Amino acid sequence: MSSKVSKVAIIGAGPLGLGFAKAIAAEPNAKKIFNTVDVFERRPQAGGLWNHTGDKSGVTFQLTESKTNPNALKVIDNDPHLSPLYKHTETNIIKQMMRYKDYPLPEKSNTFPNRTEILDYLLDYQKTIPEDIVNFNFNSKVSSLLKNNESNKWELKIKDSEETKNYDQVILAHGHFDTPFVPKSDGLLDWFKKDPSSVSHAKYYNDVEKYRDQKVLIIGNSASGIDISTQLLTVAKGITMSCVGEPMFKGVIESETEQVDRVVKYDIENNRSVITQSGKVISNIDKVLFCTGYLYEVPFLKSYVNGPKAIITDGSNLRYLYKQLFYIPDPSLILAGLPKSIIPFPFAEAQGQYVARILSGRLSLPSTEEMYADYEREVTERGRGSNFHVMGHLKDAEYCNEMFNLIKGTENEGFTAKFWDSDMLEMRQRTGELKRERFHVLINYAKNLRAKGSPFVRLEQQ
Repeated sequence: MSSKVSKVAIIGAGPLGLGFAKAIAAEPNAKKIFNTVDVFERRPQAGGLWNHTGDKSGVTFQLTESKTNPNALKVIDNDPHLSPLYKHTETNIIKQMMRYKDYPLPEKSNTFPNRTEILDYLLDYQKTIPEDIVNFNFNSKVSSLLKNNESNKWELKIKDSEETKNYDQVILAHGHFDTPFVPKSDGLLDWFKKDPSSVSHAKYYNDVEKYRDQKVLIIGNSASGIDISTQLLTVAKGITMSCVGEPMFKGVIESETEQVDRVVKYDIENNRSVITQSGKVISNIDKVLFCTGYLYEVPFLKSYVNGPKAIITDGSNLRYLYKQLFYIPDPSLILAGLPKSIIPFPFAEAQGQYVARILSGRLSLPSTEEMYADYEREVTERGRGSNFHVMGHLKDAEYCNEMFNLIKGTENEGFTAKFWDSDMLEMRQRTGELKRERFHVLINYAKNLRAKGSPFVRLEQQ
């Protein structure tokens, strides 16, 4: 990282980008320190993925062999702005935590806010970020990001623009919900080629109509798998869930669906059947829906993607990161909000407060050797694969408080995130319990809708 950071680019104006922009703008003398702080967002407004795509019936995608990940199929779709949110999305996090510091959601918001409430909240929050420091550029899709080793600047290009912009520091805050993970399995590619409309991923799900009177196989038992299964209870002929490991919400959906272990073979020619790892056969499957999450991908990044220190390889994780943030070989590249199973808004603020102080020069990074040692310690603890970014219950709180400890001595000026005290930790604990209760309510509600012959519509709550 250069000794002086004057020009900063933030890619993404969703919850991450807004959190980082707010923290940078709050640095003492930010207007003098930062000549330029540009935020680039490919969508027409702030909010990131909370900008619901709407009808997804026109979206098409292809499954092909992956050249980089032997455990996955490559997914290519025709809508680069597609949001993974569906029509009746609600958060898995209570409104008291799905928020930024000192900026609560409106009191009238649902306990688990719906997608519209979160989008409106983010649009309002953007207005609190000083326009004389931070420039928001919408409809601006980054097509290329290249480090010029001679000038030591990042060269950034926007699609359909001939201009090249130069920056000292780049923050990637574009999220990691663009590239669906579809696990490679025997016979799946052949199934897709013969009946492509019968295979999909949660990213392309919007509502239940496509699954009416269908026997549906859902791969995955995370929150999205349970949520979508609950909605499909209203119209599907039958639902089978393939689960690997403990479900996120055990004892919620199992009695309403057939539960099987990992699917290892797809055989469309044999009664549209699949075989699980234990040898169980499920036949006459109409639709297969993958609720298997996403891979990490930075398609516009042209530097540090090859060689032994490549930041990304198979998409399961990003490598050589100090505190899951700074790319150690070149800390002028920052990757925001990579961890999974976190409370996103306070997490963005915790990271943002530390990054802002580093960029303004009020704090300094450790030596390269110290950062590598810290990274290797984290790899030993978490592993090098997909688990590297999984924090899970209360681990995100520990991380946020670690970020807080890193800024000690500088709290009196600039933005300071909320420390995870005992009240916050208790609220974090309660969130999972409340969501479990909510799922039970939704399942009973879905069963009642089915009895009435009605499809799923959102059930409001306070």
